Amino acid sequence: MFLVTVFITTFLLVSQTTISNLMWLSSLDMPVNVSIVVTSIFHDLISMNTQGEIPVAGLVASGMVIAFIVARITLIWIPIKRRYVYAFAGGAALLMIVLLMPLAFYNLDLLAGARSTLGKLFLVISGVLGGYFFGANLTTKEN
Repeated sequence: MFLVTVFITTFLLVSQTTISNLMWLSSLDMPVNVSIVVTSIFHDLISMNTQGEIPVAGLVASGMVIAFIVARITLIWIPIKRRYVYAFAGGAALLMIVLLMPLAFYNLDLLAGARSTLGKLFLVISGVLGGYFFGANLTTKEN
């Protein structure tokens, strides 16, 4: 279940980043059509996870592991529906990635999707959706 959650969140993150880049190219009168969008998303999904030192899926998984552990500990003491706690945790994980990543790279947003406030918001929403999926699909008894 966790790997599916990481894949969903990574797919949303990569899609948003790719679409941000393609919107910029389109603003420069470069031809962008549906075929290019789909091809670019799948190309970036593969290349952002196989090239470079840190795969995006690994970054997402690391953030979500920490956030989901904190969410599980929280659920021991506070009776809240799991899907909401894990949704919040997923959003917090992506928020931390988006806010802390520039600190590690000389104040540069390496994800094109994180260069605007709206882009950052969408990436956080991607984490919320991934966390919600995780919490809603746990097989143990609901709190």
